[in-house]
Amino acid sequence: MCSSRTQSIGAFLVLLLSFACTACVQNTALYTPGDDRLDAEPFSDFTDYQHRVRAYLESNLTPVEGFRRSQQLDWNLPYTMPPGAHCSDSPTTGILLIHGLSDSPFLFRDLARALSVRCIGVRTLLLQGHGTRPGDMIHARAEVWRAQVRQHVAALAEEVDHLFIGGFSLGGALATEYALSGQRPRVDGLVALAPAWQLNGLEDYLWLAGIADLFADFVEEEPELNPVKYESVTLNAGSQLADVLNHTRKLLEQPEAPLPPLFLVATEADSVIDLAYLTQTFRQRFRHPDSRMLVFRDLRKPWPEAWADPRIQSLDSYLPEENILEFSHQALAIAPDNELYGRGAPLQRCLEPNNVPLTECHRLPAGQLWFSAWHDDPRPVPTSRLTYNPWFDVLSGHMAAFIRRQTQR
Repeated sequence: MCSSRTQSIGAFLVLLLSFACTACVQNTALYTPGDDRLDAEPFSDFTDYQHRVRAYLESNLTPVEGFRRSQQLDWNLPYTMPPGAHCSDSPTTGILLIHGLSDSPFLFRDLARALSVRCIGVRTLLLQGHGTRPGDMIHARAEVWRAQVRQHVAALAEEVDHLFIGGFSLGGALATEYALSGQRPRVDGLVALAPAWQLNGLEDYLWLAGIADLFADFVEEEPELNPVKYESVTLNAGSQLADVLNHTRKLLEQPEAPLPPLFLVATEADSVIDLAYLTQTFRQRFRHPDSRMLVFRDLRKPWPEAWADPRIQSLDSYLPEENILEFSHQALAIAPDNELYGRGAPLQRCLEPNNVPLTECHRLPAGQLWFSAWHDDPRPVPTSRLTYNPWFDVLSGHMAAFIRRQTQR
């Protein structure tokens, strides 16, 4: 056993050091930490917080090509969206939404609009290391992320009568960790979109990231094409993700942990998150009758009988009329008319092609390119990662209905 683990460490480090040599050649500002860090500093109100983050972005954001720097700054800036003007002043409902690893608050723009129309206010934040350049993830810390979450939960609690917390991927794990920790203020419900409770495959190697971090900064320095999400991943990001994941799972597996009502969203084809773990944890731990799980899957295939639960609803992810084979991890929270990821938008077509060179992907006629989750196995048709959710209106409607049910208790 010890010999096997030693061999694994050796092979992993050799691989990472080969990437590090590549990093020496690609020594650009994108892959170098900026002079400032976004810490969990006190703020008087959201306007003050937003001004501080804007100043931080102004001095640290290294833009990617193809988009104006001013656009990129606005897209990565955290925002708050109050309930629509038609909504009554009392009682008020608000949710803090936390973005995923390498992502930004842009991820939730569509959900924020959809919830606001349904009289649910939305607040977002920018996690340390995000929104500027991949190099800023080299020094990001999970403890700072937690402190940022606590700050914004406390601030939002001062403004609303009914408090909710939610997030995507890493943000879903951070939201879960807060909701189950027993900290005050308590939340009325939890929303988790593909939360990082357990990973597919990579989890067995996350513990190595802290060791490899001594030898290199990046797993690989990828070309940066996306103005609102990093493509390159630092080894430190893996270490901090492992920290959050481990703390969250300990809480999930503690019988005495307080469990709020949960709205859980997942995709069957997720290349990142373990669907079996999400489903079984939902069924066995989140027993509140108002808890709901929404799964995007190929309805031509049966749902396992062992996972049966009347609170779980499935929506079809095989949509050949839109050249969609399955739903990706990243697509869940994005509306079809999103300005960057939606149908015909700049990042929709060939942002992450699977086993197809980027230039070849762009040359494919529209009808020949299909969309799917990330995969490295051969498919009968060329595919690129799906960037939006055709069922977005259904998703946002179910999410709003879940939140409203908790406010009526």
